[in-house]
Amino acid sequence: MTPPIRGLRYPSVRPLLDGEHEHMEYFQVVCAGEFSLFFELPAWKNIILQATLAEPALHHAALAIGALTSSRYHPDIWHTPPAIAFSIRHYNTAIQDLRRRLDGSSQSLELAVLTSVVFSYIEFLLGLDSRTEMHIQAGCAILENLYTRHDRTLAVSTHAGSNCQVGSLYTRYHLLASAMFQLTAQVNCLVAFRSNSNN
Repeated sequence: MTPPIRGLRYPSVRPLLDGEHEHMEYFQVVCAGEFSLFFELPAWKNIILQATLAEPALHHAALAIGALTSSRYHPDIWHTPPAIAFSIRHYNTAIQDLRRRLDGSSQSLELAVLTSVVFSYIEFLLGLDSRTEMHIQAGCAILENLYTRHDRTLAVSTHAGSNCQVGSLYTRYHLLASAMFQLTAQVNCLVAFRSNSNN
């Protein structure tokens, strides 16, 4: 179950500043649910909301998405040029935060795949299709690395008799794999559509 908006707490390392509250609230109320609709799984809304509260990179990405989406849906209220500048600033901060967080561990690889999903959405909103594809390809490559580690962890955990961690690794991996599969299919359809409409 998704916690109520007022009950969500922001990361202590990054409280919201003036001008950010509206974009984060828009993300939480409107955009987070779009992940569940796109991936056809209600759990994605909660996954995204919790991740934006726990990970600074995803916190900044949420601000970027909130600003871009609100300016797209409500251009009379949120003017596009300031929203784009705001979004790009937070997107760059998200990328820097992610780089600092990557340490080669399975947990950081899971974060990298999740941010590939979120960053591809930002690039889509910015209209940068080739960069959307780049994030999806990177996410798939990281997922493949994670799969190799997942198999090793599964073998070690089964041998040691620990099934608790195996279940959570298995579930997280398959949620991410399903998301990357759906994104890849959607981008391929979009590319094919644009190619056919240009001919």
